Amino acid sequence: MLFLVAVVLPAAALSVLTFRYLHQDEEMARRLEPGERREAVEQAQRELATNLDAIRLQEINRRAQTKETRKAVHADPAIVFALPLEKGRLVFPWENTKTPGYPSSRFIANRDEGQLREFQSRDFLAAANQYRAALSEARQLSESCEMRLALGRVLLKSGKQQDAVPFFRDILGTCGATVDDQGMPFTLYAAERLINLKLDIPVAEEYLVHQIHDAQLREIPYGLPIVETMIRSLLQSIGSISARQALAENDEHLANFAQMLALQKDLDRLQPLAERGWVAYGGEPWLLKVTPAPPGLPLLLAISSSKVAPPETKLFPAKTARSYTLDRGFSGLEIELDPNRSFSGHRVSGVTIAGGLGVILILTVLSGFLFIHGVNRDLQMAEMRSHFVASVSHELKTPLTAIRMFAETLSLGRTANEQSRSEYLETIVSESERLGRLVDNVLDFSKIEQGKKIYRMRPTLLPDVVRSAARAMQYPLAQQGFRLNVSVDEELPPLPGDADALEQAILNLLSNAVKYSSEGRQVDLCCSRHNGRAVIAVTDQGIGIAPGDQSRVFEKFYRVRASNTDLIAGTGLGLTLVKHIAQAHGGSVDVESSPGKGSTFSIRIPTGKPVQREAST
Repeated sequence: MLFLVAVVLPAAALSVLTFRYLHQDEEMARRLEPGERREAVEQAQRELATNLDAIRLQEINRRAQTKETRKAVHADPAIVFALPLEKGRLVFPWENTKTPGYPSSRFIANRDEGQLREFQSRDFLAAANQYRAALSEARQLSESCEMRLALGRVLLKSGKQQDAVPFFRDILGTCGATVDDQGMPFTLYAAERLINLKLDIPVAEEYLVHQIHDAQLREIPYGLPIVETMIRSLLQSIGSISARQALAENDEHLANFAQMLALQKDLDRLQPLAERGWVAYGGEPWLLKVTPAPPGLPLLLAISSSKVAPPETKLFPAKTARSYTLDRGFSGLEIELDPNRSFSGHRVSGVTIAGGLGVILILTVLSGFLFIHGVNRDLQMAEMRSHFVASVSHELKTPLTAIRMFAETLSLGRTANEQSRSEYLETIVSESERLGRLVDNVLDFSKIEQGKKIYRMRPTLLPDVVRSAARAMQYPLAQQGFRLNVSVDEELPPLPGDADALEQAILNLLSNAVKYSSEGRQVDLCCSRHNGRAVIAVTDQGIGIAPGDQSRVFEKFYRVRASNTDLIAGTGLGLTLVKHIAQAHGGSVDVESSPGKGSTFSIRIPTGKPVQREAST
């Protein structure tokens, strides 16, 4: 009876309550699912709009540079094409080629005499001499390319293959998009002879692969059948792995070109929509946007939706059973979410519930202990989250109040002079950046909690990252009377890293240094190398951290509770994100501090690791 009353009955009651709780939890999750999905769609739409605007501005800036600099800076890989619009039609690159001038009479005479010697008299040596004379009289690149090709041709006919090879190589290196009167590039003639006669296949293959890879940057009319037929034939005759890859990429370019021609016909209908926002076009839709660009003609920008779609989403040009319509700057675009992005489904299966109930019946005491422990932990988390919400609200309110106050002052025209107006605008920008950093911290922490934070690793120069962070904090520090001392080791080698994430980590450390500096108004930012590691250190002269709290300051939501910190706003996430970013780069973060003597936070990242394109955690 004691066992029944003390153990079995409480266990049965607990089992029933647990079952009801799980059932209600699943029901609540099902009710919240539509709202969570809609919220995920809104977030994905914001991410997509941000990515598209960043690509658009990057392309506009690239086109504003000189022609030589523009060729050195490749366009974003998500861009299918970016073509000027003139009188309601697309202007293709090869349409901008200048009409060649008239050759000199000496050039014509030597060229014609060389052709007579080559094709009628078959005196190849005399023909070569005439072509050399014509080459010396060439005034334009097309004339020079034509004579080099002719020289290579007659040298092959005379059996001097090795003497002909330098002319063909020279054509590949200098003639570029220059074409003959049939629209065929001279470079393809040269590549054809190097490949078919096995004179220098690697050089010709490198040229063809490069041309296919940079198709959106070249001025050759790769959509013309005669050009594409020769390119396909040459790549097929090579048969290497890189040639087959280039052939597949060329097929993709052809498909894009066909869709570009179809777009040309629909341009009258699409252009007004593209001027107002992003328009979906095609099966795997392109996102079209008409945007102003130097030197004056507007650009029609086409971006591949598959390359800019937010993680765990798919974009469609038409409504599907599970899609949501994107608005506010988008036209004709639908988005589908991965179910796990917004809703985790039923949390516990029936088998798991039955097993859990059995365990509860057998191990009542343990279950009771775990239940009490879980309740206590939830209460602690609820308290921490409540404190976090209050802190975030306070952090958001401060910059918003400043922005609104200075914006209203400017709108009412109460500025005394231009200097005051400039200071108000700088304050608005500074507070906006502060607000942006806070929002980024919260969003990044959310992604980390969900295991969806992605770091894009590329060769990164830490000195550039440190200087960028120092520039971002220059005005806020000066406004509060701080002096920032920056020390950078310029000899640091590039290391694999996410420059944006590292800059965010440095900004968080600098922001903390400002908050907790008390009367000290000097902050030191140092980037150096020590024991095979790159070290980024931020030192303040503030209130310091007690030894008992130093091991916990990197925990989420944790903030040191003391009389001199209670009035300092904060979320307790900044150092957590710094630690996560350092660990994602294979490094660590540590702190050296003494109460009343300031603190030094150091991010240590190993150098010499192989570069990985993306890392997620």
